[in-house]
Parts: sequence; C-alpha cells; structure tokens
Amino acid sequence: MQANSEMMKKVDPQAFLEELLQEQHELSAIEKYAQQHDAGDLPEQEQYYRDLIPLSKPASGEQYAFEVDLDLCSGCKACVTACHNLNGLAEEETWRNVGIVLGGNEDEPVQQHVTTACHHCVEPACMHGCPVNAYEKDEDTGIVKHLDDQCIGCQYCILKCPYEVPKYNKERGIVRKCDMCSDRLSVGEAPACVQACPTEAIRIVLVDKNKIVDGTQAGSLVPGAPESSYTQPTTTYKKKDALPNNTLPGDFYNVKPQHAHPPLVIMLVLTQLSVGAFCVNLVLQNFISNEIVKSMEVVYAVSAFVLGIIAIHSALFHLGRPLYAFRAFLGLKKSWLSREIVVFGAFAGAAMIYAMLSALPLPAIKERFTAPQFLYNDTLLLAAGIAVAITGIIGVICSVMIYGDCRKDIWRESITGIKFFGSMIITGLSTIIFISLIAAMFMDSIDAILLMSAYGEKLCLILLVCTVAKLIWEASIFRHLRDHSHTVHKRSAILMIRDLSTITQLRFAAGLLGGIVIPLFIMLQYASDTSATVICILAGVSFIFTLLGEFAERYLFFSAAVSDRMPGNIS
Repeated sequence: MQANSEMMKKVDPQAFLEELLQEQHELSAIEKYAQQHDAGDLPEQEQYYRDLIPLSKPASGEQYAFEVDLDLCSGCKACVTACHNLNGLAEEETWRNVGIVLGGNEDEPVQQHVTTACHHCVEPACMHGCPVNAYEKDEDTGIVKHLDDQCIGCQYCILKCPYEVPKYNKERGIVRKCDMCSDRLSVGEAPACVQACPTEAIRIVLVDKNKIVDGTQAGSLVPGAPESSYTQPTTTYKKKDALPNNTLPGDFYNVKPQHAHPPLVIMLVLTQLSVGAFCVNLVLQNFISNEIVKSMEVVYAVSAFVLGIIAIHSALFHLGRPLYAFRAFLGLKKSWLSREIVVFGAFAGAAMIYAMLSALPLPAIKERFTAPQFLYNDTLLLAAGIAVAITGIIGVICSVMIYGDCRKDIWRESITGIKFFGSMIITGLSTIIFISLIAAMFMDSIDAILLMSAYGEKLCLILLVCTVAKLIWEASIFRHLRDHSHTVHKRSAILMIRDLSTITQLRFAAGLLGGIVIPLFIMLQYASDTSATVICILAGVSFIFTLLGEFAERYLFFSAAVSDRMPGNIS
C-alpha cells in the first residue's frame, strides 16, 4: 500500500491521461491495425472484423465513398447525432438523415432503415450549377467540398441536387454540406457518422469512378430515390436479400409543400412582365401606324424599365449574402443562374438606353438637355428596342433552363417554358393596356376611346385568348388525379387541391377575372360608349388581378414541385 501511494505521488494522473489521449490521436488507422495485429488482438478469421476506412489513399481513377450495409442499419440515428455534434450544426440543420422504406405483404412485411448523406457524386449537380464556384471536387479523394467563404447563399445547389443534400444556414446566410469529415480522414480518423455507428453499418471504401459511371446508367440507389444517371452518386447500399418490388419510401404518399421562395416569385414574374411589355411596345411601334402609339412609346419604355429594375433587385432578398452578389458571373461557363444574371444585366442596360433615346424628343427634355444629333435617329431607337427584346427573351430562356436543368419532371423545359413565356405575354399585354388607359386619364393629348379604337380593343382580345389558353393548360395537371400510379404529377396535383388549395383557388380566380372577365367587360363597355374613366378603372383592376394570378401561379410552381428523393420517415 505504501509503495502504491509513493508511485501515485510520482505520476501526475492528469498528465498521464493527456499523454494517452495524444498518443491515441496521433495513431493512424494503419498504425492501430499494426499494433493490434502484433499484439494478437485480432481474430484469425477475417469474417469477424472489417476496416471502417481504407488503409491506403485513392489511386488514379479511384475516390472515397460511403458504403452502407442495410442489414446492419438499425435506424438508431447515432450517425445523425454524431454528425450534428462534431460539425457544430444549427438546431434544424442536418447533414445526415435516416429514412425508411416499406414493402412486402401482410404475411411477409418488409421494413428497412436507410441512412444517407452527401453521395460525393462523380458529376456533382451542386458544383455544376453553382454561380459562384463555391464547390470543388478534390482531385485526390473525390470528396465534394463546399467553400463557405465563396458562397452567396443563393440556394440554387439545393434545387440542383436531386438528393437535397446541401442545407441552408440562416444565421450564416450560406449553404453547407457533408465533406465526409475530410479533416479526420486526412489523419486516419473515420468520419463522425462512421465512428459513431454501433453496428458498423457505415464505412468508407475506395471505388473505381469508371465502374460507378457504368453502374449508374440505370436504376437508383434505393427504392424511391432519383435516377442515379444524373449525378452518378458513389454511395453503395448493400443488402443480402433483395427488397420486394413494391418497396417504397415511408413518406412516399405523404407529400408536403416545398419552400415557395417569395423573392424568386416576385423576380420571375416581374422580369417576365418587363420583357413582355417591351416586346408588346416594340410590336406596336413598328406594326401600328398611329400617333397615339408613337406618343406613348416613352411611357411604355420607362414603365417597363422601372418594373424590370424592381424585379432584378427583388432577387437580392433571396440571397443570404447579397453584398457578394457581384461574384455571380464566375460560373458563366457552366451555370444557367450565372447566365441569367449576366443576360438580365445586359437587358437592364439596353432598356435604360432605349428609355433614354425614346425620351430625347420630348420638349421638356430638349429644353434642359442638348444631345448629339445622331441620337435623334429612328433607326438607332429601333436597334435599341430590338436589343432590349432579344436580351429579354434570352433572359427568360435562361430562367427556363435554370429550373429545367434541375431535372425535376415537374420542371421540364417544355412545362416551365409554357409557364414563363405565357406569363411574359399575358403580363406584358395587361401592363401595356393598363399604362395606356391610365396615361390617357392624365394626358390631354391622348383620348382613351380613340386609344381603344386604335389598338386597345385588339390587345384586350389577345389577352383574353392567351389567358384562356394558359389557364386551361395549367388546369390540365388535375387530370393526373385519375392516374393509377402515384406519379410526381399526381402528387403535385394532390398538393394543389389539398395543402395549397387556397393559393390554387386564388390563382384561377384572379386569372379568370384579370385576364378574361374584365378584358371582355372592357370591350363591351367600349362598344356601348361607356365613359373613358370607367374603362380606365377596369383596366387597372384587370392589371392587378392578372398580376396577382401570375404571382399565385409562380408560388405554386415552387411549393407544389414534387420530385423523387431519398427515403424519409413515416409522419
């Protein structure tokens, strides 16, 4: 007893503990394995153990990847907790999730938990879509990393990733994601999720990228997941017995509204309105020979330009770090979002020039500003107008491609294109009609009745026809409610008549009133010699309802966007 007491006095327990911890930290996986092997601590039969991380670095053509043994996954979520704690995530922020798939029959039911995180794809959609190059795929390890300092918080990568891996952190104003605990791997430590799993269901393996590409051309990772051919995910899910053919995610039938992205709703509708108004104005100026049309050119140009600027600036409210929006051109070679931003910037510049050129002949401008004579040129004005129309239409095409490139069936280019260009035409016509008749109330040189006779009645008729066509086409999604299979279109339609029923009713009611009923009433009132004031008020009401209807349509565009995804939980 006295000898032990003397030894305890000589050894500082705290220092001894720190020494052991430091030694444990410095040991790599290979060193640990060697020590265990030399000490005879490992069983001779290999079937009783396995390595949780590779004992060598990836060779040429290889990369790290997650491997999940579904037979060992118990759904305990220790991996989720470990990932959350080690990475210091926000309360609602998770980089690893555990879902469930169900199948079989009453006699032999099947329930399988599925743990999932970033799949560190061979062709990462998040990286290819990022407008500021905030993602990189490590050439040596294949790990897809997010560069937090580069991110502007546009959240486009969330839409691009079919597995919805990136998560938005409101406090930081950026997106973040799993990096396979690359700092731990670099020193021979297993990622948090791998190390925490009590059944060793998760481990890191080396995969051949060419084999991954070949193996992902058909099928998906697990039942209900998106097709693997898009991003070529590297995660491998193993199971001794195949899952039944009727296996589906636990939340397959429980569809929920998605994030509506209000700033994007405003930006998309108003940019399309601005482009549409400029295009309608260009057609009027060049195909209708009338003094009223010519005198309204500057009013149309300035109004459309102001609405376009409001639209472009509204998009800044969608960014987590708007002060860094200038970086958006960095992804021009690969990102449709970068292209949209650059093209609409050119559109705004061309629109400003066109508005200024159209205003130069005004007496009030001439008195205060002496411009070079060559600027008073109809050909130059026409060229500026064409530049505005071309850049605007290209900008709308880029908007279509932004969502078409996300590979969601509900956002296919054909579907999104009809919606976006339909909005452009309808809101453009409604805006020109509204501006024309309101201007007639305050400009002595313009008579509302003569304006209706010259082109107002024709615009109302075109607006009515286009609105009827667009509403019928949008309503066609409800035919999928009768589909036998539970397709994404059927699930989207269910959302629209259930959780989003109020917005759906608003969309069709406002569209019906603003684009059909009131324009028809305006034409009837004009034919019956009603006062110009009544017609002008009706035009204003029509514009408000039309705009409200298109906002509601765009809200549904985002919130009812159902797509295949990794399995979730029953709720």
